[in-house]
Amino acid sequence: MKRLIVLLTLGAWLLGAALASASGSIVGNVYSPGTERSMQVTGRGVMWDLSAPQRSKSAAKAEIWLINRALDFTAIPYPALKKWYQEGVIPENTPIYRAEADDEGRFAFQDVPAAAYYVVILDPHSRDSQSLEERNNRDELRDRLPHADEFDLFMVGVRSCLVEKVSLQDGQTVKIRPGIF
Repeated sequence: MKRLIVLLTLGAWLLGAALASASGSIVGNVYSPGTERSMQVTGRGVMWDLSAPQRSKSAAKAEIWLINRALDFTAIPYPALKKWYQEGVIPENTPIYRAEADDEGRFAFQDVPAAAYYVVILDPHSRDSQSLEERNNRDELRDRLPHADEFDLFMVGVRSCLVEKVSLQDGQTVKIRPGIF
């Protein structure tokens, strides 16, 4: 009997360790590769900035935040929340992750725990087009954020803010292409 209890305890521990380490990846593209500063694709068409140097890409890159949808934002102390909004410092022990798009607009979150997430894309290329679903997702997230006006002021600023919902399963790679691309 004692041996059975030890085996059951060991099995439960191994199962718990396997579930705790369950992870996957979320990858995507923020804007189309080759987007030049002189060309801006919007929901209304293509706009050109003729004063921009030819074949030059903007140095500004999109910032992407991955936020667990089960996160209780009210449990985050205001000083930590303020530091996150103003300086991008992730509050300790929270399921929030940050990535930056590369020169081609690609981003990746590797080995994150399997869960349901908000993918928040702060894009300096200011696409003013977003789907109704993205708008609703943004409103849902904003309604959950304490001091959402500070989030808009400090974190979003003049960038566009696209929000997608993603459910990540163990071992899965989810590919997203937010916005109009």
